Amino acid sequence: MQQAQGGIAGALGSVGSVAPLGSISRALGAAGGAGSGSLAATAAGLTAAIGPAVSAASGAISSTIAGAVDAGKALVNAAVIQGSTAVSSIQTINKTITGFPVTNPINIANFSKVASGITGDTGAVNSIGPMSVPEVNGVLAQAKNLTGQASSTISNTKGLGSFGFDLKQLETAGFIKPGVAALASQGASLFSSVAKSPAAWTGKDGIKSAGDLLGNAGKQSLIQQDLMTKGVAGLGAVGVPVQNLSSQGIAGMALNAAKSLPNAEAFVKGLPIPGDATGATQAAFSSAVRDGAFAVNLVNTKIPTAFKQQDIPVPKTDTVNRATLDAASTRVVGDPKIPTPSYTARANTGTASNYTAKATAFLTDWLLPAEQKFAALDPKFAALENQQTITQAQYNALNSERDTIRNNYNINSVPKAVEVSEIYNSLTVDEKTAIKGTDLDLNSILSKIRAIAAISTQQKERLYILSQKIEGRGEGE
Repeated sequence: MQQAQGGIAGALGSVGSVAPLGSISRALGAAGGAGSGSLAATAAGLTAAIGPAVSAASGAISSTIAGAVDAGKALVNAAVIQGSTAVSSIQTINKTITGFPVTNPINIANFSKVASGITGDTGAVNSIGPMSVPEVNGVLAQAKNLTGQASSTISNTKGLGSFGFDLKQLETAGFIKPGVAALASQGASLFSSVAKSPAAWTGKDGIKSAGDLLGNAGKQSLIQQDLMTKGVAGLGAVGVPVQNLSSQGIAGMALNAAKSLPNAEAFVKGLPIPGDATGATQAAFSSAVRDGAFAVNLVNTKIPTAFKQQDIPVPKTDTVNRATLDAASTRVVGDPKIPTPSYTARANTGTASNYTAKATAFLTDWLLPAEQKFAALDPKFAALENQQTITQAQYNALNSERDTIRNNYNINSVPKAVEVSEIYNSLTVDEKTAIKGTDLDLNSILSKIRAIAAISTQQKERLYILSQKIEGRGEGE
């Protein structure tokens, strides 16, 4: 394996002249593919850790050298460095996944708690790099396991909350004022005292103290997701082949980069981690990579499809029998001098026209466009379903596109639907009768919402079936 890697770097390094840019690009692609392929051969069943980076490249480098001309030596040298970074990164990740034991693995219960929000967490709101929303939920659960601390706890050893944030992370996320992390770095015992000082906080999103964040598990989860997203982007910027790694390969590195991008870069490139004289950071990063890969594999092979569902919510209406409630309230109040409370909203002047305007805008601006976007995915699903196997990149692209449509609908359309429903409930009986049977009838609108939810659920099930066709999926672990 070392000879193969040395051959790649040596072949590129010995080029004294360069072919046109197109040939250079093809050579670099071939070099990355050949290097990663040799690594995959040493770890049977872990093609998922490398993903699309594994490709055949026989003869590509030599053909490029044969057509080279005397020009651009500096460009070749720069390309060699970039190529070697990609190969060494894949090597480090594969070596860690295959050479280290799982330390604190998640189980289905851990995943379900995060994905359902039952413990107050905010589940994954978007995919991150090659990781789908369910896979991100698995990695979030794994991050909590690795920290081993309650969301309401702060300590000098583990940091703040269930993800163990340090001040630098909170500063990166915009919650701690610039420079505060540098102050706390003067001594580990300063962490808790500095974090507990309201003067250290920016007030972003209403978080004005450590207590505010410790009492908000959902916000902690969103911060972790934001740091992971920024971390994956940062890894790509320093030459790590993020776009060529699969979910298993990037999961743990996303956790590491969320902790510290410079340290994660040093780790993945096989360089000494600054300030890690004891090797504690190296060990923690290795555990994150190994356990992160395990978490993704568990999500894709062991978590039932139903546990991964994130259905589009449908607004509820007419859920309270007002007559019964009014009668009960009267019995509780008892005194005839106290006016009987009424829980029925009274129609304001112009409420009917307001409802018509809001319902029309909801249909034309949100509901129908969402329906069209979901429907536009059907040909893409069919195209992949007609293939014997698909690549991780093809699956990720379709999954990400669907996630974007669904998340946009959930974030923007659902509140609009709730608003329309509330206005409708304030209409008089005569106003409701006038609307009944038209496209603006609330029952008609709710039927369309349920139809969209059914399409989303069906596509999620189709995605799960497609995931079984990914090249290398399900092998090893």
